[in-house]
Amino acid sequence: MKKSLLFLGLLGFAGHANAQTNPWTIVNVPTSNILGQSNIVNLSTLSPTMVWGVTSDKVASTAPASIPRNFIRSNNAAGDQFDWGEISVTSGPTKSSTVGNISGINATTAVACSFPGSTFDGAATYGGEIVKTTNGGQSWTKVTTAAQFAGGFCNWVHMFDATTGVALGDPTNGAFEILRTTDGGTTWNRLTSNIPAPLANEYGNAGAYFALGNTIWVGMASSSQTAQVRVFKSTDKGLTWTASAPTPITYLIDKVAFKDANNGIAFGYNTANNQVSSVTYARTTDGGATWSQITPTNNANGNFYRNDLDAVNGVYYSTGPRFPVPATNQAPEDFGSSYSTDGVNWTTITLSGTTLNAPGYFFSMDLVPGTTPGTTAGYSGLYTDVNGVGGIYKYAGAITGTATRNAALQSALNVYPNPSASGVFNVDLGSELKTGAQLTVSDALGRQVKSQTLNAAAIGSRKINLDLSGEKTGVYTLQIRTEAGLATQKIVID
Repeated sequence: MKKSLLFLGLLGFAGHANAQTNPWTIVNVPTSNILGQSNIVNLSTLSPTMVWGVTSDKVASTAPASIPRNFIRSNNAAGDQFDWGEISVTSGPTKSSTVGNISGINATTAVACSFPGSTFDGAATYGGEIVKTTNGGQSWTKVTTAAQFAGGFCNWVHMFDATTGVALGDPTNGAFEILRTTDGGTTWNRLTSNIPAPLANEYGNAGAYFALGNTIWVGMASSSQTAQVRVFKSTDKGLTWTASAPTPITYLIDKVAFKDANNGIAFGYNTANNQVSSVTYARTTDGGATWSQITPTNNANGNFYRNDLDAVNGVYYSTGPRFPVPATNQAPEDFGSSYSTDGVNWTTITLSGTTLNAPGYFFSMDLVPGTTPGTTAGYSGLYTDVNGVGGIYKYAGAITGTATRNAALQSALNVYPNPSASGVFNVDLGSELKTGAQLTVSDALGRQVKSQTLNAAAIGSRKINLDLSGEKTGVYTLQIRTEAGLATQKIVID
C-alpha cells in the first residue's frame, strides 16, 4: 500500500536543452480554468484524441500537497477540450480519500481506484474501492462490495478492454487481494488461486503497473527499505499470475514499462526524511522473469526523468525531474521528458513555451500508437501554478530510432483470409525475419490487443496462425517489427 506520490512536494523549473523536434503542444489555455494550481497525476489515453485523467484538488499556493480526487476527460473530436469534475468516493472521510488512478473504457465510461488517507508518507491506512461512471463523469457509482479491500488497500485498477479488468489489493488473510471483472467493471470477484504467495512485508505500490495487450506487469513494494522487491506478471488479463526473481530494486518499484513482450525497464527509490535518497534502475530481456541493474546515462544528449515511465512502438519514454535535482542553481535539463531504446541512453524531447521562472514539468504521461504506423500520440500533464501556467499537453510525433518500413518484409507479408469471419488468420512472414521479431495487433483506437515475440519455429516455417477469435468485429492493424524495420497490414474481423 505504498503511496508513491513524493513528487507532489517537488516543484521545479521547466525548460529543455539539447532539443529534438518538439512533439508537445499545449491543448488547454489558462483562461479555460480546467486546472489552476492543481496537477494531473494519472492519465489513461484511449486514442490519439481520447483521454481520461486524475488531477489533484485546486488549492491555494500556500497550501500543502493536495489530494488527487478529480478527473479530466477530453470531450471533442480533436481531443483538445476537456470536462473537469470530482470523482465521488466513500472510501475515507470527505477530504482524505485519494483517487489513485483511472482507467478509461470509452468516451463516457471509466473506472477509478481510491484509497483512504490524507497523507503521502506511508502511514498505515486500509481500505479502498472501485467506482465507475457511464455518463462522462457526471456521476460515479461504487462497484466493489463493503468486504472488498476492507482490510487491505486498493493500489490500482486497469481495464484491458470494454469487458475485462483487474485490480490489485494488499495481502489479506495471507494472500494478495486481486479482483477481476468480466462485465465491464460492474461487478468484481476476488481470485482465489494462481496468485504468488506474499513474501514477508510485501505489498503493492499505488499505480506501479504496465499493460501490453493481454499481459500486465506489476511492481511490488516492501515495508523494509533493504528488501529486494519482485515483479508480478499475468499473460491472460489478470486471471493467473507468476512472480519474478527478486529484482535489484529495494523497497519499492515506482514504475515499470515494456517496449515489447520480452524487454522492459523499471525503477524504484528509497527515502529519507520523506525525500528521495536513491534511485535504482533495472532491465529485463526475458519478459520480466529476471532483472539486472542498469545505470542510465545523464549527459548532454538527455537524462532519465523519474515521475513517469511509458513505452510505445519499441521506445521507452520518461518524464519529470532527474535524480538528483540540485537544491540550488537548477538548470532546464534538470526537468523534462526523454526517450530511449535501451533504457540506458536517453535523448531529451523538446518542450517549448516554458522558461526557468515558469514552474512546470510533467507529472504524468500516457502514450499510445498513433494513427500512422511508427508514430506515437498521447497526453501529459504539466505542473500548473496558481495563474494557470502549465496544463494539459498533447503528444504527436515519430521518435528518431523508431523502426521504419522495410520494403522486403512488407512485400512478403500476407494475411488470409482477410476479412475473417472467425477472427483466425494465416500470416505468411517471408524470409526477411530473424528470431525475436515482434508481432503486435492494435484495434481502431490504437490499443494493443495482442503482442508476441516470434520464436524460431515460426521464423523457420515462415508462417503463423493468428487467433483473434476473442476480439470484436472491426478493423485492426497487424505489425511485424524487426531490427531492420517494420511491416503492417490492415486486417478485418467480420
